[in-house]
Amino acid sequence: MLVRFSVENFMSYKDRQVFSMIAGKQTKHKDHIFNANGKRVLKGSFFFGANAAGKSNLFKAIRFARDIALRGLRRNILTNMHFRIDEAYARKPGIFQFDIFTNGHFYSYGFSISYEHAKIEEEWLYLCDSSDLAIFERSMENDQMVITTDFKFSNENQRQSFHVFSENVSDDKLFLSEIAERKLIEHPDFFAYRDVMKWLKGLMIILPNSKYQDKISLLTKGNHEDDLVKILQEFDTGIEGITLGEESMEETLDFLPEKVKAELIQDIETSFHEVDPNHGTPKEINVEIAGRFLRFLKKENTIYASQLMMDHGNKDDPFELADESDGTQRLFDLIPVYRAGKTPRVILVDELDRSFHTKLVIRFIQKFFYTTCGIGSQLIASVHDSNVMDLDILRQDEIWFVERQEDHSTKIFSLNKFQARFDKKVSKDYLLGRYGAIPCFSQIEGLDEEEI
Repeated sequence: MLVRFSVENFMSYKDRQVFSMIAGKQTKHKDHIFNANGKRVLKGSFFFGANAAGKSNLFKAIRFARDIALRGLRRNILTNMHFRIDEAYARKPGIFQFDIFTNGHFYSYGFSISYEHAKIEEEWLYLCDSSDLAIFERSMENDQMVITTDFKFSNENQRQSFHVFSENVSDDKLFLSEIAERKLIEHPDFFAYRDVMKWLKGLMIILPNSKYQDKISLLTKGNHEDDLVKILQEFDTGIEGITLGEESMEETLDFLPEKVKAELIQDIETSFHEVDPNHGTPKEINVEIAGRFLRFLKKENTIYASQLMMDHGNKDDPFELADESDGTQRLFDLIPVYRAGKTPRVILVDELDRSFHTKLVIRFIQKFFYTTCGIGSQLIASVHDSNVMDLDILRQDEIWFVERQEDHSTKIFSLNKFQARFDKKVSKDYLLGRYGAIPCFSQIEGLDEEEI
């Protein structure tokens, strides 16, 4: 679970901003709380604010930090990632920190990077269960990178291994990643590295244009509880049933121009013969072609294509996914959230309400809390629809505001600090600008409160 995330000098985040998932003292919506070794941690948080205030940049910051941990600096584009309004920030470090709960432990992991020199300046990992134990600390001393630890290794071999790798890590790579790539990670002494890296890999980040490629698996790998048709009916999509059509590859691709079709068939046939050293030859290939999500399977010497076909009341004339409304198509990309949330996982969705009606957004959120009840999964999302800002739906501490400051930097803060009454119509006060982060304009003139 994410307990806290802080960021400094990344895109519109100039000064340090802290986002916390620690629950407040409110007792409402108890099913929105998870007890993590005695600490009350929220299972959801939702960000509201004006366009260009910095909501998306928070999700980008988390993804950016995650990608550096997994791939290093070389594969990440650092250009223009600093706070660009003030040119001095090009020479200041970008700082990212995750405070997390995973595998029964609390950890604090973070690092700072130099945008100017494309290198790691500092890095740290603490075990924070009863008191803070430095698993490792990385810093510059006399122009030399030094990595130290307070951890007591079980034997001399492991201690020596730690020091060998700490002396040879490159300045464009995180020490966490260095250890995670070694067989050393399997030893019990390195459990903290293993836990944190697994947590980072498990982050599920869905951006506004993200597409879930394996949509067919939503139908073929479901069970009674998360049956695809049942879920779609709950959201009033008009879909009465779904079938998995199967045709030859040539027939399925008839909608394409002949030249494009021929090239695609050749590419697919080639792919079925390519050997992956880790997985062998592919058993299936999933691709999106002109809004159609197709699965290609090879049976004996023939390649077949399958795609989801939706019954809207006439089984003889089913709909393809491309025929569905934008909202229904968006649902197909977000339904995997429910399955992912059945194991402890942090799920971030930027613009959760894109193409959704208010009631659908509310139903989606409520279903997440119901589906993941008692599980340490979290849904963190940005939302434009102020109707969702309702204390009958969300807790005060789950509502966050994002505001652009006069210097064009981003400030984030929780509704919790205003101590609004539980019967308060917070969406009305939000539109009136009483919490800052006004959603549309810097000033709202001639607005009659009685009309809101």
